[in-house]
Amino acid sequence: MTARPPIVLDSDPGIDDAVALQYLLGTDLWDLKAYTSTGGNLPAEATYTNARALARALRIDAHVPVHRGAGRPLSRLPYREASAFHGPAGLGDETLPDSTAAHPTESSAQALLRLSREYEGELTVCATGPLTNVAVALLEDPHFAHRVRKFVFMGGAAQVPGNFTPVAEFNIWADPDAAEIVLSSGIPFTMVDLDASHRWLFRPDDLAALEAAGPGTALAARLMRTYMDAYTRHGGDGTCPLHDPLAVGVCGDEAFVEAADGAVVVECASELTRGQTVFVPTAARRVYYSESPALTARLQATGRVALGPGTRDFSADFVTTLPRWPAAT
Repeated sequence: MTARPPIVLDSDPGIDDAVALQYLLGTDLWDLKAYTSTGGNLPAEATYTNARALARALRIDAHVPVHRGAGRPLSRLPYREASAFHGPAGLGDETLPDSTAAHPTESSAQALLRLSREYEGELTVCATGPLTNVAVALLEDPHFAHRVRKFVFMGGAAQVPGNFTPVAEFNIWADPDAAEIVLSSGIPFTMVDLDASHRWLFRPDDLAALEAAGPGTALAARLMRTYMDAYTRHGGDGTCPLHDPLAVGVCGDEAFVEAADGAVVVECASELTRGQTVFVPTAARRVYYSESPALTARLQATGRVALGPGTRDFSADFVTTLPRWPAAT
């Protein structure tokens, strides 16, 4: 039997982060080596608390360490949390008990560096929140970029409007300097952005399926109902996007998205366009920014960018996969 490849999930739970973890476990594709928390949907201490509680609820805290992330974004303040969508404590109306596992002494960035050395050329890193931890790891050791086999993150907007400002997606807006460090590092990235995640929706029929699947998906169903209600309050149509679970799905199968090669440059200087992700496709028929040697050099750091939904139905896969790893009741 072939060993499952190692993965780290770097997350800011958050409702869709919570179900992304359950989805990852349900796929049975991965050997989860660490669950690293980062600030984002809530400040770092709150997301660390939620990550520990989710590890307990999903019965992995005895063997998957949960690491505390950086205490604040690298440099770009003010920061604003996303409690309007995720609830004041980040997990809707849920109050989950803390794990009894010991608190690791390693930070999230330190854990990423250690695991990249232990599993050089094998490790996948999936980030579903701001990229602070990954940037800190790169600042400490730039060779981290070349030891990771694959880096998939949820964030950005290549060809569609943002969801936090007219041009910026929340994860990138929350720490644009970190995102630019990561995307200019040479790390082999795949950006799972709003172009794709807004096309894979969770619908009332999907909620009914989770509610009917038994007690193991009861927590996920309650979380997703809260998430759908939040989107409805903010002008939605009774559905909600599967942002973070989609990034996990793409780690295993890019057929969930339509992707193209290119560079992604993050706007860090302007408050008006803070966090905008400028996608420059490799296949462009013209040369962009030829008058700027610095930008020309920057565009050599390329990766994969999701531009829309793929041929495989992610919404269906998400709903059928969650029951395979039931949460504790």
